[in-house]
Amino acid sequence: MSFTIGHALAVILLLIVALGISLALLVQQSMNMAMLSQPTAMQTTGGSAGDQATPSQNTMDEKRTDPQQSEHSDATANPESDTTQSPHMQTDGSDAGAATHGLINLNTATAEELQSIKGIGPVTAQRIIDHRTAIGGYASVDQLLDVKGIGSKTLETMRGQVTVG
Repeated sequence: MSFTIGHALAVILLLIVALGISLALLVQQSMNMAMLSQPTAMQTTGGSAGDQATPSQNTMDEKRTDPQQSEHSDATANPESDTTQSPHMQTDGSDAGAATHGLINLNTATAEELQSIKGIGPVTAQRIIDHRTAIGGYASVDQLLDVKGIGSKTLETMRGQVTVG
């Protein structure tokens, strides 16, 4: 069997198509990365994204949070809590009470400490505090299921980060 000019042209054509697809995917990935980093940079400069964002940027934030919402399908957290929790998930150790013990006490935690927990934004943190006030304190971590916006998946995600005393 010999290698003819037709075979060479077919291989060259196949390599050109593969290169074109590779470049298209690279451009698409870089655009996605730029879109994801842009709102995060805006939020870390101070203020919330809602204060500084234009309507098109708010749309990008909502699109970005959709995978997070499907991940917690039984949680009914507001989109505003999802968009503002990204900076809190990347803590720099400034929450001394939360960082030194490793576990956050649900009965004494402030809203800021609660927001350092993965999956908890400002709205859900306030709901946790309101529920704590209403019931007089948590006796079990499982009582978080009574808080609106926290379902079983969210509870399992945060179980290792919280305690009741």
